[in-house]
Amino acid sequence: MKLDQKYFIPFMVIVAIFTMIFIVLTSFNFKQQQQERFTEFTLGYDSLLTKKHPFIHQEDSIRLGDLSGSPVLLVFWSTWSEKSAALFDEIHVISKDIPDLKIVAALVKDVTESIEETNLSQDFIYIDGTILFNELRVPGIPSYVLLDEKGNLISTHVGYKEGAVNELF
Repeated sequence: MKLDQKYFIPFMVIVAIFTMIFIVLTSFNFKQQQQERFTEFTLGYDSLLTKKHPFIHQEDSIRLGDLSGSPVLLVFWSTWSEKSAALFDEIHVISKDIPDLKIVAALVKDVTESIEETNLSQDFIYIDGTILFNELRVPGIPSYVLLDEKGNLISTHVGYKEGAVNELF
């Protein structure tokens, strides 16, 4: 079957519209699936509270379970991410209102990346979070996990949206 020349452009416009609708719908669905998988992996990760995570620029390590008795906000971030810096600014403001909140900043870095101690200016607990990031299959940076005083998962979030972290408290 041959398409008449006068119908070719309208046909292509209709195909383009349906393609755009398909792309938009699958993108929203994909983002929601990423968030759900991240939450599932976090809930199913048995070692979240017991595994030791090395501090940055220190020889010691910490377990998230050592912080029980306080709510814990575990933030996956990277030095190259401007959105990580914006999230840190919001978290810093929140931390002043919730003094017992422990903020664990899990740096995700590649093999060649190093970090200066001056970049660790916030009053957070800084750990090397690369392994944990991979084990939890975190889909993006920045992302965060909120645990209650007993270490139970309250919430997970992928990406940065201005004010979203405020909604947790």
